[in-house]
Amino acid sequence: MKIEWIEDFLALIEAGTFSQGAERRHVTQPAFSRRIRQLEEWLGVELIDRHSPRLTLLPHAQAYEASLRDWLAHLYALRGRIRADAAHGPRGILTTQHTLTVSYLPRLLLYFRRHAPQARLQVKSSDRNECIRDFQRGAADLLLCSEPDGAPLFVERTNVQRVQLGTEQLVPVCAADLFGQPVFDLDSKAPLPVIGYEPNSFLGGMLSSPYWLDLQRHYDIELVCETSFTIGIRELTLSGLGIGWLPHGLIESHLLTGKLVSLAERLGGPMLMVACYRQPDVGAASVDTLWESLHDRPPKV
Repeated sequence: MKIEWIEDFLALIEAGTFSQGAERRHVTQPAFSRRIRQLEEWLGVELIDRHSPRLTLLPHAQAYEASLRDWLAHLYALRGRIRADAAHGPRGILTTQHTLTVSYLPRLLLYFRRHAPQARLQVKSSDRNECIRDFQRGAADLLLCSEPDGAPLFVERTNVQRVQLGTEQLVPVCAADLFGQPVFDLDSKAPLPVIGYEPNSFLGGMLSSPYWLDLQRHYDIELVCETSFTIGIRELTLSGLGIGWLPHGLIESHLLTGKLVSLAERLGGPMLMVACYRQPDVGAASVDTLWESLHDRPPKV
């Protein structure tokens, strides 16, 4: 099987006719038709309904079109990585949770670019639990994550290296009114509308007892929305729909511009640590370089 046959088939779908597909692929129509036939012979099935006056894919061809596109994209990406690794050496792989991808990672990558420009790095952004699993099974060299204050990960694995990059607070915030004041009055007897986290999420766990229980002792809480999507909580909070608890790094600019108002002075908020972990015995030169730079002067969380 030749990759060009898959390219031909996808070009045929996009063009809509054999003649236009051949033109896209810069071959004659007979040669183009022959290559479509060769793909069908290799697969052992027909892909085109040749009894139809218009180009019509058979049902199984329609069902697997997206898979063929994905396979081809992955193959080209793999080729690019192999070429880059051969030319420059293997890359380090850093996995991090979605929230840090938005709040802290851009500053960290700019720091790496300035202080370790020769080090090659690939970033994978996932749910926090998935990031930890990837790191544990060796699918990532570095793990950047948030942790409960005073409760680092992997304490039982003495060979896993760790560097703490800073702390940040889960800040209770709400939208501001025209005068820059909170749109919700904490002293009123009205229920406080809350944009909350799903209980089984990491940040949901951070807000659970004793913090949440203590809050409920003092305020009547009305749960407006519950989600593990941190960016969604920020947007709902900006819309004035309720009070949300968000990592400071994610809302720093909104606090400075006055779009959000901190309620931390009245409501407090749990503290988070941000740390980076390194797999033991990782020999890639890029990982060594990046790890050394993390011990120098990385940007503040």
